[in-house]
Amino acid sequence: MGRLERDITEGLLEWLRRRNDCQLDPGLTQDELDHAQRVLGLTVPPQWRAVLRQAHPVMKRGAGVRYPDWRSPEDPATRALVAAPVEGVLFDVAENGFWWYGWGPVPDTAERRLELARDRLAALPRLTPLMGHCYVADSDDSPVFSIVQGDLYVPALTLADLPAGRGQDGISEDEYPIGSVPFWSELHAYSQLGHSERGQARFGMLARGGA
Repeated sequence: MGRLERDITEGLLEWLRRRNDCQLDPGLTQDELDHAQRVLGLTVPPQWRAVLRQAHPVMKRGAGVRYPDWRSPEDPATRALVAAPVEGVLFDVAENGFWWYGWGPVPDTAERRLELARDRLAALPRLTPLMGHCYVADSDDSPVFSIVQGDLYVPALTLADLPAGRGQDGISEDEYPIGSVPFWSELHAYSQLGHSERGQARFGMLARGGA
């Protein structure tokens, strides 16, 4: 690990230490990390793996923000965190008329819409849960996405930007989509700009409906 990577890791660890919703247990072994990734079917980005090797954030009793239990990846709550982004979008498909046009023509029946959406979303690499609604893709340059159904926000442009809180608020509309994470970067752009007068021409055609 180079000097820059070490500095980023220490910055993220300090950020976690300052949080009041978690405690830091001893870090994970490589075998524990490999097991968790295999069980959950995802790839933790290298920078977050480096953090988890140093410390394992665990939700404090009574805190509202949930953290994945990487030592017990079979835990239903951890599995639910991993599944939440896809399940939230599927909820919007079923209840809020959401349809991503990249999936093809809109099927005639609600059952077929949900079936096709589930198939398309299952083909995407799974996102890694950090805590609560926050997720990253499998590379260090992934934005940190806050995902609630089809409503997305970027609180940090990358993992390295989490401690400073450098997120989408400092980014102009011309720089959207933020990142290049398949589906999720464009869904974020649609969520934020697809209904605005200026953004509709660029992102409004990506989908219909939503929360």
